[in-house]
Amino acid sequence: MQGKRTRALDSRGRAVPGLYVRDGRFIAGAKVEGRWTMQTLGATTLTDARRERDSWLTGLREGRIASPAAATFAEVFTDWQDSRELGERTRVHERHLLDKRLAAIKTRRVQAVTASEVAGVLREHRAHYAPHSCAQTHRILAGTFAHALRRGLITRNPMDGLAPSERPQRRNKREVARLDAAALGKLVSAAETERGRAALGLAGFAGLRLGELRAMTWGDVDLAAATLSVRASMLPDGTRKAPKTAAGVRVVPLLPALRRLLVEWKLKSPHKRPHDLVLCTAEGTPVEERTLRRTLASAKQRAGLAGLEERLSMHSLRHSFASMLATDLELPATTLAALIGHADAGFTLRTYARDARDEATVVADVLARASGAGIGG
Repeated sequence: MQGKRTRALDSRGRAVPGLYVRDGRFIAGAKVEGRWTMQTLGATTLTDARRERDSWLTGLREGRIASPAAATFAEVFTDWQDSRELGERTRVHERHLLDKRLAAIKTRRVQAVTASEVAGVLREHRAHYAPHSCAQTHRILAGTFAHALRRGLITRNPMDGLAPSERPQRRNKREVARLDAAALGKLVSAAETERGRAALGLAGFAGLRLGELRAMTWGDVDLAAATLSVRASMLPDGTRKAPKTAAGVRVVPLLPALRRLLVEWKLKSPHKRPHDLVLCTAEGTPVEERTLRRTLASAKQRAGLAGLEERLSMHSLRHSFASMLATDLELPATTLAALIGHADAGFTLRTYARDARDEATVVADVLARASGAGIGG
């Protein structure tokens, strides 16, 4: 508990203007922009405290030190959101993180939040949330404080005071699973219904994002031309929206395996008009995301893939599709990015395209190609 603050006294016992003492430390006080503010000093003598206070006041007047502001953490967070181009889903999710996980500091003045408080918040989260969730909270904290620093509301980012061990892991420790064509075909076939097989096929054989395959209509499927047109995505609540990026609007070739799955499902589906959803309930409403995840979980068990060390999720099927295009079909990077829906071909290669084959298969393939090309013969 802090002791009482008293006026600093000079050698004659007179109060020194603007200087106080508490718990053996000097504190400077001044009225800046109509607001009284105080600053704990590092000085150990009265003479040094006077000099440090004068320097502090000069920095405030010259703008080298941010003046006190009444802006709360929540207000800076809102300004940070408004400064970026965000989808509504991302905006709502970030606001949810602020309200649920950062309630302890959201109403605090952003200047008053210390590194110790931030470390305490992250420490508490580690005890209750998964590493990925902790990384999301860290991202909100880091983004908001960095924005406050750019706006001149703070002079030092409290995130800089965190030790490496206090920062959450940003990546999931488990690698993303990338299935080869045989394993992917086995997984898709293991789904219990035609709709389930069509859903897994759209993710694994066309690389569609979860929102994109939920928004796909029969009017987007051209069985004669063997193409899929990706024009929209769908939020978890069933709201249609534009794809994640402009590059997300694309035409994807309909691989033979996927074409067969869609033909089989269309024959069984009660809703097959052009405006009807490809993946829908018996009433024609969108299939929920959790239903599709349960479909994948069941298929993993039936296909004997539940024990993989890597993460096998709906999104990892998209990774599998990109890897097959890169390694099996040897498509150029720009073509690969266009089919995946990325504007940056380099990002596609770095993040998505990985060789799913084992080392022996890769070695045999390289030797066979070298022999055919007459290299090292």
